[in-house]
Amino acid sequence: MSALARRSLTVFAVVLACVLPLGSAQASGDPDNVATATITQDDGQAFDFAWDVYKQKGDDPIVNRNEADAAAQCARCKATAIAFQILLVHGSPNVIVPQNIATAVNDKCTECAVAAEARQFVRVSPEPLKINGDGRAILQDVRRDLAALQGQDLSLDALHTAVEAEEARVREVLATDLVVASDPEQSPTFDMRRTLQDVDLG
Repeated sequence: MSALARRSLTVFAVVLACVLPLGSAQASGDPDNVATATITQDDGQAFDFAWDVYKQKGDDPIVNRNEADAAAQCARCKATAIAFQILLVHGSPNVIVPQNIATAVNDKCTECAVAAEARQFVRVSPEPLKINGDGRAILQDVRRDLAALQGQDLSLDALHTAVEAEEARVREVLATDLVVASDPEQSPTFDMRRTLQDVDLG
């Protein structure tokens, strides 16, 4: 195995934003969502999963960080970090620079499998938003399915496919089950469509 193959760094940035105006400063929860899995023991495994639905009201900058970091320095070991974050913003922030980072590092590893999967979804609206009951039930199921990946001996490709399937379910919820809090029958409208950026620095 070459030095490049033994030591890899992959960063993915996924930013999804939709914007319209209003608000006063207020937020709920921790703005950052981080999963970290590090293994240095031969034949060992490390798994971490972070999930967050973050709500913010007002014009404060959107600078939330969603990050998955996985690292291994051992033989026949496995490290997996998965981070999913949904940001629902009610207001008109002038700065929208959320960070979505996935970093996987193999350092002098032999027969290792290291995976970092990060997904971040941002929705900004002049009206307060909420996810309806059907959507919340689906998201609870998504969360359970992602956490359950810890007990499955999947290849890196199979793991990535499983995470992408859950990402698609989240996208569907945000497309069909995200409603204006004051009127459950009304769907929010956005003046800027989804922005998606993928950066591979391997």
